[in-house]
Amino acid sequence: MSIVNPSLLAASLLSLTASFGQTPPEPTGFREIGQLRPRSAKEITSSTWSIGGETLDRDYTDYQSYKSYLGPLGAKRIRLQGGWSKCEKVKGNYDFAWLDAVIPDAHSRGVSPWVELSYGNPLYVGGGEAKLGGRIPTSEEGLTAWDNWVKAIVTRYKGQVPEWEIWNEPDLNKDNTGEEVATFYIRTAKLVKSIQPGAKLIALGMAGVPRETFMKPFLDKLKKENALDLIDILTYHGYAANPDESYPKIEEMRKLVWGYNPKVVFMQGENGAPSTASAVTIGALRQWDWTELSQAKWDLRRMLGDHGRGIATNLFTISDIHYAAGDHMTGVNTKGLLKTNPDKTIERPKLAYKAAQHVFSTFDDQIERLDKTRPTVNQTTVSAFQYRQRKTGGSLVTLWSGEARPAETYTPKPTDVTIEGKFTTPVFVDLISGRVYEIPKNQWKKTGNSYTFTAIPVADYPVLIAEKTALPLTTPTGQSANPNFKYLGKIAPKHSREIRSSNWSVGAEYMDRDYTVYANWKDYLGKLGVKKARIQSGWAKCEKVKGQYDFAWLDEIVNDMVKQGVTPWINLSYGNPVYSGGGGTTLNAAIPYSGEALEGWKKYVAALVNRYGDKVTEWEIWNEPNYKIAIPDYANFFITTAETVRSVRPTATISAFALGSGVDYKFADNVLKILQEKGKLDLVDEITHHRHIANPDNREPEIELEKVVAKYNLPSSSRKIRIRQGEAGCPSAWSDHFAMNKYPWTELTQSKHILRRLLTDLGHDKESCCFTIMDAKTPEEWNHKGLLQAREDMTVAYAKPAYYAFQNLISVFDDRLDRLKTYPYSVKKEDNSTLSLYAFADKTSQLQAVTVWIKDNVPSNNNEQTLCDFTFANARFKDPVWVDLVAGTVYEIPKESWQKKENLFRQIPLYDSPVLIADKSLIRLSPNQ
Repeated sequence: MSIVNPSLLAASLLSLTASFGQTPPEPTGFREIGQLRPRSAKEITSSTWSIGGETLDRDYTDYQSYKSYLGPLGAKRIRLQGGWSKCEKVKGNYDFAWLDAVIPDAHSRGVSPWVELSYGNPLYVGGGEAKLGGRIPTSEEGLTAWDNWVKAIVTRYKGQVPEWEIWNEPDLNKDNTGEEVATFYIRTAKLVKSIQPGAKLIALGMAGVPRETFMKPFLDKLKKENALDLIDILTYHGYAANPDESYPKIEEMRKLVWGYNPKVVFMQGENGAPSTASAVTIGALRQWDWTELSQAKWDLRRMLGDHGRGIATNLFTISDIHYAAGDHMTGVNTKGLLKTNPDKTIERPKLAYKAAQHVFSTFDDQIERLDKTRPTVNQTTVSAFQYRQRKTGGSLVTLWSGEARPAETYTPKPTDVTIEGKFTTPVFVDLISGRVYEIPKNQWKKTGNSYTFTAIPVADYPVLIAEKTALPLTTPTGQSANPNFKYLGKIAPKHSREIRSSNWSVGAEYMDRDYTVYANWKDYLGKLGVKKARIQSGWAKCEKVKGQYDFAWLDEIVNDMVKQGVTPWINLSYGNPVYSGGGGTTLNAAIPYSGEALEGWKKYVAALVNRYGDKVTEWEIWNEPNYKIAIPDYANFFITTAETVRSVRPTATISAFALGSGVDYKFADNVLKILQEKGKLDLVDEITHHRHIANPDNREPEIELEKVVAKYNLPSSSRKIRIRQGEAGCPSAWSDHFAMNKYPWTELTQSKHILRRLLTDLGHDKESCCFTIMDAKTPEEWNHKGLLQAREDMTVAYAKPAYYAFQNLISVFDDRLDRLKTYPYSVKKEDNSTLSLYAFADKTSQLQAVTVWIKDNVPSNNNEQTLCDFTFANARFKDPVWVDLVAGTVYEIPKESWQKKENLFRQIPLYDSPVLIADKSLIRLSPNQ
């Protein structure tokens, strides 16, 4: 049995997999000790794995929607289709903009494109058909135009595309004869080589296997023309309900081809299984009903059946494909690893995405196939292939039962396996879930170099017996790496109404521009537990006709937030185009500057403060003015606005700046100097700043800002200016715009980043706001910093792991705790990492909570923990527990691991996300364990 509840292991890219389909059961009696760590394509030097990116040429999938999933998947290559008819819509004029947006971007994510030159172009008589199963170009005009396009596309991308495939499934059209296609292939291949001599040429993409009636005339023609050396790689497809039944036909085909040219390399160029019932999907294998689980099983068997035979694999395909009328078929082909919405945007990853990640991350070029060494098994239906890790020599063996098509339910076969290899710590790996289990000692033994494993549960999809050190592993999220710690349960969340006060606020921006919709996510607000929410006032949304205010949308938000126990604080921005000189309405916008606009602004601010002043006490003036607004202009605008607020509500708290994430302390210093000279410094209660940075522990600009504020907080001052962190967050996926873009963020790294940022703020007595509660649909693209994952219609798809991580933090750190200004400690650990450590004590009992993490690097997808010994000089604990704040898991620290008298804690697991050593009395455990 696993030592933790499986639901605690969900903080990954596929955090909600369980809700999308049935996952395989855990092996009985096996203790979970880790998880396979997904590796992005950039982390992998090379491998034989490719992912399908087909049909972009006909707009049946949307690269811009799925590209953020491409790098994290881990495949090193992507198959694309060149799309002659999409590139040349006017004779002689080429538009490569759509491919320019794909090929360089894939490269930037560590994925190398290989491009299939296809299909025809109906602009030309005899130019072929622009669809699956279409006719190749046949007329002289069509072939000449084809040549010209091939020259153009190869010339344009020869520096980025090392491999060119010529046509797709030509044998699908009966009019395309083998001999005719051979002539067409030779013509095209020679043209490619004349432009890119080092290019690898990929032939055929055969739909049928072996289809000798097509292939033999094709090869005969190449032989006759002395052109067999123009084939570097031969690709084939061929779908079978049971993927294991494909190989006899593949061997027939290989034998045929090698009879002509033994140097030809074979690649499986397109294979995958649907994920839905027969009535839903189109395309190959539609005759049977499928689920996301049986899809994942099929894909794994296809991939590792190929890999075990030395065949490179292109897994078909990354995204569900929406075929349109006029093509070979119409409807949705559900073979994608990503489930799509009707508009081809991505709803979520499927179980097969996670399964493919595990294979791509594990079987890279460091894993050597042993084609002359095979394990012996006592089940005739079990397939087994053996590998070796090149550096360590550690063994890996893939096993699966292949007697039938993968099923929704399957009872694993207890299988005895004998392996000539090398093991020190053998483990059992489930390649769908990625969970890694200790093989009980009574189920394996070593005799010489031979290892015998008994009663290994082999399912109808690949599992591994592997040397632990040969795998990319991480500790499961939420699990203690110290096996002596006893699991107690999870932190119980607290509703905002249960908490009197706390340090925590959540961003609820963007509603002024309708990039998020309050009604869609409001049910998640109070449950999160925050006491405050930052919203933007939306002048342009409130005053669409001069002098007439419509506050209905703000009434709904403010009144409902207060009802949920959450107090809004309002950022007064942006401008209003109904006034000439009214300023801009988006990020980095100009402030109102004409006399008429400034009068309109003052009236609007007065009306706003008058309307909500009994519920809203904090008003922030503009957003990130340091990026575009001159220092004197902002100083004067701030004075005008602040005096307007105070004229209505004299006791209102006023925040200045909302400085951009660079924390421009020089801008703040210059503005404060002007305010001081004008005798208006008392208008500033707080300075807010933002902080979007890859490593959240980097505080250097904030320290400089603190020095600036100290200059104006003189002992003689009756009021002290506070510093507040007003916007800090992290994306959960790749983005091309916004802060922290062009980095392979995941839902796990988002969770870690947010916890580190917020606890760093708390550790410096700074009120803190997490940006933001909901993914925002901006005109540029989605901003993925939300705690809630959005659907395309801006409704909530699910709460991300970061939502629950923040919820855990809020539940523990409310106003019951005080920060301990000094907390001497020493630590003994094996590595050279540096730590962030902050200590807190309950105001009543004085019992403590210490939060600590490794701070050196950007949060990673790796949960590997290091065990450390701590001595705290002034510790006060009665019943200490270890808490992982990402998952909210709570473990008892046993008596043998701590000594109260010496204040010594032994073998405490640490990693790059905050954990707690806390007295159990400070943690409220959930009753639903």
